[in-house]
Formats: sequence, structure tokens, C-alpha cells
Amino acid sequence: MAIINPPAWMQAPSYPARNDRLALSALLAYPGFAVDEATPMRIRQGIKPSYTNQQMRVRAAATPNMTVIVSGGFAYIDQHDTGGQGTYIVANDADVVLPVAPAGGAGQYRRDTVVVSVYDAEYVGTVSEARLEVIQGPYASSAGATVRGSLPPNAQILADIAIGPNQTSVAVGNITDLRQFAVAAGGIVPVSSSNAPNRLAPGQVQYLTDRDRFQYGKLNGSVGDIYPNLYYQQGTVSLTWTASTAGQWVQVDVTFPQPFASTPIVHVTPQASAPAVGGTTTLMYAVSGVSTTGFSIRGFRSTAFNGQPFGWTAFL
Repeated sequence: MAIINPPAWMQAPSYPARNDRLALSALLAYPGFAVDEATPMRIRQGIKPSYTNQQMRVRAAATPNMTVIVSGGFAYIDQHDTGGQGTYIVANDADVVLPVAPAGGAGQYRRDTVVVSVYDAEYVGTVSEARLEVIQGPYASSAGATVRGSLPPNAQILADIAIGPNQTSVAVGNITDLRQFAVAAGGIVPVSSSNAPNRLAPGQVQYLTDRDRFQYGKLNGSVGDIYPNLYYQQGTVSLTWTASTAGQWVQVDVTFPQPFASTPIVHVTPQASAPAVGGTTTLMYAVSGVSTTGFSIRGFRSTAFNGQPFGWTAFL
């Protein structure tokens, strides 16, 4: 293949819909997996992120029955019928109720899959439309042996549904959310660490939702970590002296919310309940065992006290 002419949106010439889809592909994020690299016009397909990621979410009916509900949202679907033919944008503007096929009898288990899919008669078949659909899986003799049915080539998986023998309703526990999310080039992709791309473009950033951590692609092909508080972190901790530990040193271990790149400097300060001026109560404290992941605070108080508060700061 070579340069595709005419370029999209050029004045006067006519061109196929594929050119518009490729223009959309050019604006979307790099997929980040080795399997996609042989087709350089591929994108990371998925669902548009939103607050608490509710777009295109599959949920059970308020009163569970053999249906599921898909919420509104946008999906970016890469063309996989022939590959390299651009990106379809699917819009769903309201909740859609989808029927789930009746369960099998004794000993019959099934895994159905909810997808948003695109059919394009220019390449395959006679239908040109987007669909929300439940693809029924084959029956298996146990829940662990179930597999998905045959999915459409141009589809984004939204959820799996576990169907057991003689099941009469789909509850929350039967639905496994499998949406992946897609953003524009330069955007931050929200993704779980188990499904995170490992071949990011240089400077491409992803947010690991299950680890609350950011990663970025390096020029040498590796992936680096970004810590939200790389140079400065702070927090509070309290020490308690009981009647049996008054007049002794006690210790509390503190773990930093995010590890530092190197060992930081740690300062600790009492925030309240310091001994009164002119009194005889003694309060002493110290920091020990500082590492990239945390430290220990040790304190001595001559009298019993519950919850002596200290503030700490750690910085590079």
C-alpha cells in the first residue's frame, strides 16, 4: 500500500467513507500492543471514559430477569473485517434493554457476551449498521469450562454474562464488566494493570485504575512509572502511651502513599497536645528506618496519653 489520495476533506475531489474513518483514526490513541503493529493504522478501540466510567456499562434490571441494560455512551470500533480501514464511531443516546436467551437444563452452563458491533456491507455481508447485542456462547459441563461464542469482527466487548442450568434471571453477580476505554492521541488511557498495553508510544500515558498509578512510554520501548507525589508527600500519625508504656519509647510504622524514587528526608512535628510550659511532662520523638517506602516514628512520653498527633513531611 502507499499514500492514500486524496487526503480527507480536500476541496472538490470525491473519496470513500474510509478516508473519513482514517482521519478519525489519526486522532485516536496508539493501541500499544505488538499484535497491532503490523497494521499501522490501527487504534486503541474502546469506550469513551466518563465520570466513574458509566458509559456503555452493562447492568442487571432493577428486578432481575432474563435481560440486561446497556447505558448510553460512545464507542470507537476499529475496522477488522479487512484491517486498516479506519474507525467507526458508535453513539448510544439512552439505556437499551437486551434479551438474554433462556438457560439450558441440568448440567448446562454458558457464557454469553454483550458487545457493541458494526456491520459494513462495503466489506462483508449486506447489512450496514451498528448494534448492541448479546452473543450466546456454547454450552459446557461446568462454569469453568465455558467459552465465548463467535463474536463479530468489528466489535468491542462490554461484558460477559454467566448463565447456569435452569437460570431464570441475570443478577449483578452474573455480569463481568469487560469494557476497555479509548481516548484521543495524547489523552490518558484508564486501564487495569492486567490489561495494560506494554508497548506504549514515547510519552503516551496510561492510568492503572487498580493501582492508582500512572505509567508512560519511553523512547527505548520500555514503560516507566509516574508517581503522583514524586518529590513531596505528607500525612499524619498518632502515638499512644498506656499506663504500662508511659515513660517508655513506643513506635509506629508509616508507609508512604506512593514510593519515592530515592530515600527522602522526613520531618515530624507534634500537631497538638504538647506538654504545657512549666509542667513536668516529658515528650521526645525521633524518626528511624527511613526508606523509599516509609519510615518509623518513635516517641517517649512520661505520662499516659491516647492519640498524640504528629504531622510528617517527606521530600527529596
